[in-house]
Amino acid sequence: MQMCFKKCFVTILSFCVTLYAHSSEKEIVEEILNDIDELTRIATITKENEAYQPYIVSVFKGKELEKIGVTNLKEALELVPGVDIATDNIDNKTAIFRGSNPFAYGQSKLIVDGVVVNNVMFDSYNEYLYMPIEIIKRIEVVRGPGSKTEGVNAYAGSIRVITYAEQFKNIENSDRFFLKAGTYSYKGGGFFKKIKKGSLKIFTDFYYQQDDKFLPASSDILSTGIYGGYNAQFSQSGEAPLWTKNYSLGITLNYKDFTLKARKLFYKHGSAYGINYMLPESDDYTKFLNDYIELGLDRFVNEFEIDAKVGVKFDEFYSNARLAPPGIVFPNPLDNNNLVQYTDGFYGIHDTKQRTIYHSLFFDYSKIENHKLKFGYLLSREETYKVTTKTTDRFGILPGLIDYSDTYPFFDDQAKRDSIILSFQDDWEINENFAVTYGINAEDNTHIDPQINPRVAVVLNFARNIYKFMYSRSIRNPSWQELYTINNSSRIGNKDLNPEIVNAFEAAYIRKFSLDTYLQCNVFYLLNRDQIDKLNSLNRYENMGSTNIYGFELEYKGVLGQKSKFYGNYSFVEGKDDKGEHLANVAKHMVKTYLTYELNADTEVSLLGKYVGDKRRFSYDPRKSLKGYITFDIGLNYTNIKYRYTINLSAKNIFNADIRYPSEPFTYTEDYKQEGRSVMFSLRKEF
Repeated sequence: MQMCFKKCFVTILSFCVTLYAHSSEKEIVEEILNDIDELTRIATITKENEAYQPYIVSVFKGKELEKIGVTNLKEALELVPGVDIATDNIDNKTAIFRGSNPFAYGQSKLIVDGVVVNNVMFDSYNEYLYMPIEIIKRIEVVRGPGSKTEGVNAYAGSIRVITYAEQFKNIENSDRFFLKAGTYSYKGGGFFKKIKKGSLKIFTDFYYQQDDKFLPASSDILSTGIYGGYNAQFSQSGEAPLWTKNYSLGITLNYKDFTLKARKLFYKHGSAYGINYMLPESDDYTKFLNDYIELGLDRFVNEFEIDAKVGVKFDEFYSNARLAPPGIVFPNPLDNNNLVQYTDGFYGIHDTKQRTIYHSLFFDYSKIENHKLKFGYLLSREETYKVTTKTTDRFGILPGLIDYSDTYPFFDDQAKRDSIILSFQDDWEINENFAVTYGINAEDNTHIDPQINPRVAVVLNFARNIYKFMYSRSIRNPSWQELYTINNSSRIGNKDLNPEIVNAFEAAYIRKFSLDTYLQCNVFYLLNRDQIDKLNSLNRYENMGSTNIYGFELEYKGVLGQKSKFYGNYSFVEGKDDKGEHLANVAKHMVKTYLTYELNADTEVSLLGKYVGDKRRFSYDPRKSLKGYITFDIGLNYTNIKYRYTINLSAKNIFNADIRYPSEPFTYTEDYKQEGRSVMFSLRKEF
């Protein structure tokens, strides 16, 4: 379509040149043609026209989400078809794609400005879920295996976050700062700014936010009797500390063919429901640090476009908390013949630091007619370089914390994994209506047998009717927590784990009514093998079984009349494991929708609604199904074009629906309650 548009425009302009044949008009025509080339190139790079891509993709623009009151990346992902949110005992949230293993991390990859930011410890990205929407230019979510980033073996889905560091010739982003305030004493702010001097371009963004959130918690794990009948008397309920302090600084430097990307992220959070599922004290906390720096080169050499990267990423997980209440009695792991009563409670500091060094080299070759080849490799080394374990004296005698880092560490300080991924892909455009993409990712690392992951997709386009048919295979490597956790009765690592494997079959139909209006319907069938969890009597991570999942998703976006825009989707998911049990802790039905209405040229109102259905339990979980919920948010957005500022006021969950995320069986008696009614005020100013 872009080529047809361009040819028509060229024909018209050529006619004008013939008719007026003056040098000034020729210069104007050339300038316009150059602009068309630039816009076409930008559309190709940003892949705005996602309907024609060989994936199931949803795209959300940051400024559109701002208008409807979306606060951060987590709230944006809650709008994606087939995506739900789950959490755990330390409130480490993750996105669940199509019901795939809701108690596991690493099912999806988060890619920020081309850098995979999943942490090594959990293979999660909770610390990035609170990135303010004001920092985000665009979000592209691929559902299903695969990723648009070369060398990434995403398992259930991938999330690409593009910040305003993305710059193009003749189309520049404005500088901006923002301030926000809301419920739970939330306050935050930030900015992004660009500097350009000759061939050097510098972009930086920064944000800071904090709140004092506490939410109700039911009786903790001691009430179940797992730690003995005597200890049941020490079970607690009350307020779970969910307060947060979070900041991040990002820098991108571009000089000719070179790019330097760096980001420092600090995330400190209340200990929530306790590392060992025992309610902690109000000032207990966990801390995640996620820092990276990457140098890239993008250059044409002969007929190849070369994309080379080298980078290092540092992750840290730190916990400082009361691990058990006063009076509790535990066997002494250093002397199994003795029971010890900890009169003042049991406290601990746990710290582990990981380092990832990586290098990748990929080539694009387009000189074969109708083919675009991409091939290359990614090498990486992940390693733990520090483990600290300090706890209350195991014998209950000495005061203060004793350093057990050498004698009884909570984590294997020798943890290391070397990986190589080889990747090849061919985008074959047979004609303007028929394209085939096929390729393969081959992966090998320290802990697994070599894996071959093929992918093939067919895309048909007939007069705005687009059809897609896809098959792909992918794996999820065990996380550091699943492999290397030791000396912890609530979770036991297993170095013999196999990767999770998925074979995915997908088909989609898309009807493009106009540039801004489309209907998308897709169906999927997923064969999940070697699923990993610790839901067993030993709390040891194991490859527990297989699950077959199937379902479909409907998505519509369009304009309604002159003043309204509408977006909505519905998703259905169902499945069974190899024991014949239905999917547990997964919503079978979900609906997400929003509507905006323009009151006048400056002011818009919005209504956002979500329905997440009931969630069944495991057969051995005696609790009733987790009830679904319906929420509605309303928003008011005012834009002053003259002075370039925007004010947004949103009220979330206005009917105070009871939202809960599933807790693991035999831990907390009830599920993890989420925020009720809340408000958020935002002021944004551009320069």
